[in-house]
Amino acid sequence: MRILFTNDDGIHAPGLRTLVRTFSRAGHTAYVCAPDRERSGASHSSTLAVPLRAMPMEVPGAAAAWAAEGTPSDCASLGLFLCREAGVDLVISGINRGMNQGGACIYSGTVGAAMEAAMQGVQALAVSLCVGPAHGEDHSDYEPVARLALRVADWMRGHPLPIGAMYNLNVPPIPYGQIRGIRPATLAPLFLGPSDFDVLEDGGERRYRLRPTSLHTFDDPDCDICGTDRGYATLTRLTWDFRLNADDSELGEIDL
Repeated sequence: MRILFTNDDGIHAPGLRTLVRTFSRAGHTAYVCAPDRERSGASHSSTLAVPLRAMPMEVPGAAAAWAAEGTPSDCASLGLFLCREAGVDLVISGINRGMNQGGACIYSGTVGAAMEAAMQGVQALAVSLCVGPAHGEDHSDYEPVARLALRVADWMRGHPLPIGAMYNLNVPPIPYGQIRGIRPATLAPLFLGPSDFDVLEDGGERRYRLRPTSLHTFDDPDCDICGTDRGYATLTRLTWDFRLNADDSELGEIDL
């Protein structure tokens, strides 16, 4: 397959480089278009008002690579444009250092980049390593995740999704041989809690830095966080459709 790799951690991120190395060794043709710096939390934002630079880079295993200005979504879109003559069969965004599960997907640049590709009609996969307070902050072994992503990408060839839909893979930070399998999963009800900021004084100027908090209940045993906590990799299908599937009849009761 011809695969475009991108991420939100930047073109020098070890997770991205591990993916490229793993897939190229397996015989796939790898292209890279990734942010020139970390752009975590950029979601699906796009740059519309200014032109973007894309600097050619050397990434081991890649047939071509660019470090681009802009957001992860920009990089997915620009990468597809730059590879239009070669053609791209699949876009993979990651490996993100940190989970992209539950409501956190709405903030994720990793998911945003994959969703941009999906909305352009290209099969897409977001890949994340679930490191964090619950999984060990210093864990940085991306090899098991890349091996699992390779298996999922091969499986995806026979299980394509419609335009605007993508796969989201989250992997616990454990050796490959200890992963219990891949489970389909719902999104955990995980959200940011009430805003809390650190107040910083800088040369007489006051600044505010977001202190992440969360509100969550994991009462669904099939949710993604429960799955990775039990040693499974989780695979979830996501779509651009934000509509709440509920009875809309009362919406027509609003008088003008």
